[in-house]
Amino acid sequence: MKKISLILDAVLCVLSALLCFGTKYLFHACPPKEDGSWMACHWAEQTVFGLGLVLLILSLVMTCAIKDQKVKSGIALSLEGIAAMALVTPNYLIHLCMMTDMRCHAVMKPAVMIISIIIILCGAAASVLHRKEETES
Repeated sequence: MKKISLILDAVLCVLSALLCFGTKYLFHACPPKEDGSWMACHWAEQTVFGLGLVLLILSLVMTCAIKDQKVKSGIALSLEGIAAMALVTPNYLIHLCMMTDMRCHAVMKPAVMIISIIIILCGAAASVLHRKEETES
């Protein structure tokens, strides 16, 4: 059981890094307009990047620095909430471009949604496993 939770913690680190840096470099939003200003989707990208950075820091702390299983369970629960915020940021909290064929709708939004949902599911599983490990000790 301990090995599974360690693997799950590492998966959460990788997914958090993917959400954080993938939003910036792989599935980023639309480029600046011709006049140099940004469309609204840029701010959704920036917000998801920030949320991904928080997820990455928390998941690294949970994996590398924390030994108490109850604390790990609590951090895993917080990862779920932050990932849920990332999930609803593009197009719900911050509206994206008006044209649905733009990069923010076609690439960024689906990628953020898929990764966020996987983080939520892995966070829930990690929280349950860490609680079980606490009761077994």
